[in-house]
Amino acid sequence: MNGEDLMARKPEKNLNYNFTPSLRGSQIEANYSQQTIDSHCGNPFIEALPPIFEEEYVALKIARYPKYQDEHRKLGKQTRLHLVQEIADYVETLPFHLRVEQRLSRLLRHGYKARNPFSPEFVRQFHIGFDKLLEEGVDDNGVNLAGVRSTANAFAMVGVSGQGKTTAIESSLLLYPQVIHHSQFNGQPFILKQLVWLKLNCPFDGSLKGLCINFFQAVDSVIGTKYFQKFVSNGRNSVDVLIPIMAQIASLHGLGVLVIDEIQNLSTMKSGGAEQMLNYFTQLINTIGVPVIAIGTFKAMKILSGSFSQARRSTGQGDVIIDRLIEGEEWSYFIERLWRYQWTAKKTALNDPLKKAMYELSQGIIDIAVKLYMLAQWEAIGESEQISVSLLKHVAKRDMQLVQPILKLMKQNKKEALLLVDDLYPKWDVFNEFLERSKEKVNLEGEIRKQIYKEEKVKQDHDKYMDLVKTAVEFGAPLDVAEQIAKQVIKEHEVEQDLVFLKRAVVNAIPSHTISSTDTKSNSTNKRKKVNPILEPNDIRGVVINKEIREEEVYEKLLERGNILSKEELFGLGS
Repeated sequence: MNGEDLMARKPEKNLNYNFTPSLRGSQIEANYSQQTIDSHCGNPFIEALPPIFEEEYVALKIARYPKYQDEHRKLGKQTRLHLVQEIADYVETLPFHLRVEQRLSRLLRHGYKARNPFSPEFVRQFHIGFDKLLEEGVDDNGVNLAGVRSTANAFAMVGVSGQGKTTAIESSLLLYPQVIHHSQFNGQPFILKQLVWLKLNCPFDGSLKGLCINFFQAVDSVIGTKYFQKFVSNGRNSVDVLIPIMAQIASLHGLGVLVIDEIQNLSTMKSGGAEQMLNYFTQLINTIGVPVIAIGTFKAMKILSGSFSQARRSTGQGDVIIDRLIEGEEWSYFIERLWRYQWTAKKTALNDPLKKAMYELSQGIIDIAVKLYMLAQWEAIGESEQISVSLLKHVAKRDMQLVQPILKLMKQNKKEALLLVDDLYPKWDVFNEFLERSKEKVNLEGEIRKQIYKEEKVKQDHDKYMDLVKTAVEFGAPLDVAEQIAKQVIKEHEVEQDLVFLKRAVVNAIPSHTISSTDTKSNSTNKRKKVNPILEPNDIRGVVINKEIREEEVYEKLLERGNILSKEELFGLGS
């Protein structure tokens, strides 16, 4: 073997070193459906997708429940021990699962709007060349050299490990076929394998070359092509050459969304490497029009607040931050549903002490709670055949030693202690930067939402706030009370709750005594002692503080001005 052979073979050594098998979905023949939304019509990439899913359908499809019968309790010990293992695959549909699917649904369809394969601009990209497209980028109007203005978007999903981020996105992806085989569309030949989604893990070394290798191998394994063999296996093409080829393949097969998991691996790279990969994602979104979803732990928050934030356009998606469940309503729902799957000979009813012990020992982390429940049953079967608080504490201390230091920090709930573990809690300066760079509201799930509201780190939606203040005033609350009620309702409820729901919560929160004659007189007296501010003509505060208008007339006056809804109109919104 001569020196040239060695040089030729040397690059091949590490070509497969960081390949992780990608998530595999179904493959179907194209079946085009009539679209309700006009901008979706005439685009085979969109018309071949399943219909827009309703929440009830998504909830049923995402949930994964073990097959369970009470008769199983009478089975032998060894069989029941095996049945307990079934809980490992348990998935309970939670609100954030539904929100993730909704984002994915919008992301897919909106991203395809500018990528109709029959449009001249889309075809022109292949004649120009994707190396030139990426090099030139887009003009001031967001249009690339071929005349395509990307409608693609991106969002990030970050949070504590073990809370189901990957499960949420994978469950949503699997609702859609991964590959759609087209042959003709509207009487025209259209032979193409549409790659609806592709999920990759960020390479363990965070390198862009590793991502390229994973991409080619994953595409080949899904649609049966030989791109890896053609472009990568010889080891001669550099990353700069492979990147435009990746973009071309993504466009050629109509890639609907690229999902990159474990994005926190980028933080281990040498200086500048993470920026290089995130810049490529931004090019893919803004220039080529392929949506990207990035998933990672809190450790990824700093890098995602950099250049990648420029790719997250203001189209209503918003990033998702997922923390452990809050002890309360959402925890009760989860643990009550999980508790149904019990294979001990004696059925242990769930009570408040058991519910509280499960939370304290898992700190609301779904993965730990499920494993703790399994361990407790394994311990009880063949022995006491019942689950108790003391049993839960015993197995947690003995069999979950590795996570005990982390759980202890969580239980203390002190930020300075939580910050000692990178993936456990976001650093406030990093979190603030992440929020500031986000072009939209960030959706907070779980314990962190409660903490952030306490710290007043999330800016309130001003328009929503003003709507709630108006509603409170409409139903008899003085302005200062109305403002307090609006703030409290926003704090107590999900930031994405329907506005009608929030208005009803405001009405229910108005104390009955606020409209009493005594308080009216007192408030009126207090108002006369204050200097009225200079207000715009259409400012509703001019009605409320006007000395000539009695407070019991506020409702009629605001209704007359068109600032508010009548009671019939308000409560008719939700019907």
